[in-house]
This record gives sequence, C-alpha cells and structure tokens, in this order.
Amino acid sequence: METPPGQSSDFQLSFDLKQIEYQAVLDLSIAINQNRPEEGLYRILEDYLLDKLGINHFLLFFKDEEWRNPFSSGQVIHNPTSISLFEDLEQVTILSDFSTALADSNKHLHHVIPFFFDRELRGVILAGKLNKFSYPYDVEGIALLQTLVGLMVMALENQKLLAYRIRQESFRKEIEIARQVQRMLFPKSLPDDDGLKIYTTYLPHSDVSGDYYDFIRLDEHQFLLCVADVSGKGMSAALLMSNFQACLRTLMMEKKELGDAVRIVNTILCQNSNQERFITSFVALFDLENRKMTYVNSGHNPPWLIYPDGSIEQLTLGSTILGIFPKLPHLKIGKIDLKEELLVVAYTDGLTEVEGTDGVEFGVDLLESYFIETRNEKLPVIHQRLINRLTEFSGKNGFGDDITLLTAKVKF
Repeated sequence: METPPGQSSDFQLSFDLKQIEYQAVLDLSIAINQNRPEEGLYRILEDYLLDKLGINHFLLFFKDEEWRNPFSSGQVIHNPTSISLFEDLEQVTILSDFSTALADSNKHLHHVIPFFFDRELRGVILAGKLNKFSYPYDVEGIALLQTLVGLMVMALENQKLLAYRIRQESFRKEIEIARQVQRMLFPKSLPDDDGLKIYTTYLPHSDVSGDYYDFIRLDEHQFLLCVADVSGKGMSAALLMSNFQACLRTLMMEKKELGDAVRIVNTILCQNSNQERFITSFVALFDLENRKMTYVNSGHNPPWLIYPDGSIEQLTLGSTILGIFPKLPHLKIGKIDLKEELLVVAYTDGLTEVEGTDGVEFGVDLLESYFIETRNEKLPVIHQRLINRLTEFSGKNGFGDDITLLTAKVKF
C-alpha cells in the first residue's frame, strides 16, 4: 500500500520525531551550558513548537510565587480565567482529557500539558494540534514537548539557584567589607596608666554591629570618649558610622567647641543619610589639667559618673538623636567639675535589654546597682563579672542585640 501524497511513512515519522528530539535536547543543553537568559530558552522552545511540530497556537504558564504567562502564539488570548482550567492539576499526576473544557475556552487549543519539578506542578502548556504529526504520532509529539519543557524548567530552576548563590556571595562580601570598615573604626589601643584606665567590651549580635565606641587623644591633658549606636545593620550602617567618626575626629582635632562639633556632625549625617537613618551618641570631652568635663548626650542611654562613696550622677543633657533634624532642637551642653577619682560608665541599650528566662529585661536599675557594688574593682573584673551575670540571667535566651560597654577610671 502506497503512502498517500504529502504524508510520510510510519518509519519516516518516527525517525523525524527522534531527530527533532535529539536536536532539541542538544540545542537546549547548549543554551543551558551558556547560561542563556529565560527569554532565550523561550525562543528555542517556540521554534520547535511552530516550525518542527507545527503547533500554531499555544499558551505557556509558569508558576513561581503565582501563575504567569511568559509567552504565547497564535489566535489565543491570555485570560486569567483560563488558569482555572489547570489549577486542579496540582493534585494530578496522570493526564486527563481537558479537550472539552479547552474547546469552551478557545477552539484553537486541544492539549493540556502539565510539567513538574520535584513532584510539584511548575507550569502548563495549552497547545493546539500538532499539524505535522497526526494520530498516533501526535502522542509522541506531546511527550517530546513535555521533555523539552521539562529541560527548560530544570534550566530555569538552576538559573534561580545560581542567581541566589550570586546574591549570597555578594551579600557575604558586603558583610565582610562592612566588618573590616567597622574594625578600622575602633581605637587600636586604650590608655592603661595610673591617671587614666579605659576598658571596653564589644559583643556584636550579628556579623556587623550598629554599635561604636571611641577614644580620641587631643593633647597631653585632653581626650574624648564616645559611645554610639546607629540604626540598622550592614554596610550602610557601617558607612554611616564611619562618616560619623571621621567628622567627629576631624572637628575635635581642629579644637571645635563640643556643641558646635555635634551640630556640624548632625548636619552632615542628615545630608548623607537623607534623614533615613539616625545615630544615638554620647560624647564627652575631658580636660584633666583644668579638671573639667563637657558632654553631649544625643538621645543615648544616659551614662554615669560613679564616685568613690557610691554616689552616682546621670549624664542626660544634650539633644535629640542625630541625623533626623537638620537643626538640632534645644541643644544643651553638660558641664561638670571633676574634683575626685571617678568611674565613667557608658553603654548601648543591648546591655539593659537582655531578657531573663521570665521575659523581663535586665534593666537600668540592676545595672546601676551592679556598678555601684563593683566600683572599686579592676575594670576587666567589672566587665567579666557583668557578662557572667548577664549570661546567667538570660539563660537560653542569650543576648538579643549588640552589647557595648565602655568604662574609664580617672584619677587626679
């Protein structure tokens, strides 16, 4: 029996399908290895649909967070209601005949072809007839189409994974740079002599902390102490803190008045952060020759001066937080005469906000009592005992925020 004109033999049809399959897998594999973008993979698929299989009408849907229709061809209209035709396929592993539903939706569509990744429905092709392969070879053609789309889905998933890894690596590098920037901000050494001893504890909660402390020697008799806390984390916080430190150090080395320096720093922070981030800070200028201390508390936890008899003085005067208001309202300079030996205690809020096993915070009162109790101890001992006490207090809760503690013993 002769083959009707215009039709291929059974052997030729099977051979043609195999040839298309081999070439398609090769083309997609090359595209995947070249990391072609999503649109490039669609173009390859479209070429095989239209030219090789003769499918003139089709809609492709992918499911990410929600369903989307990346491309289509022929006399079909992407109607959101068509999604209802295959939403139930999420529970289906064997193809059913959707031709009746499709005919009601669009007379050009005859096949519903779902494809899965890790047993999860990731997409659906709504396709018309395979004009180049009639029954029973259209079944093989549909299976081929499923293979091609399955390869493409795998490629897209790999691209997502690669993009995720690139983002993670970029984030890791950003964090490492931020950590390096932050390490450069802290003083490399602190005084430890008869007249002045300074000791710090710095416990970042994450890779990059928002806390900062500093000691700036201005001359033989004058020095500056600073403890600050910037809102947010990461590179932007580290850069803002770097900006704060550079401005403060430059202004104070130029012998600016403390109040003027704080005003200028605030203005620069407002300009550089677009008033989207802020800093709380405590800055104190000590003049040991004249036994004077001036300070500005900018919305920070009030530090303490603790005297040998156990009396305590809170350092609350100053202004609001820095970086929000271009002009600081009601700036007041704290001025104190230093008459005797004293202990200076400055910290960030992570210290008092440590939660106990009952959910209650350690709080300011317990912290104040602790420093009055241990005021005569050596600074490293004071710090270590406090951390031990906080660790016992918090139990399994641990520390929920960055902790910075700076203490100084000043003698005359």
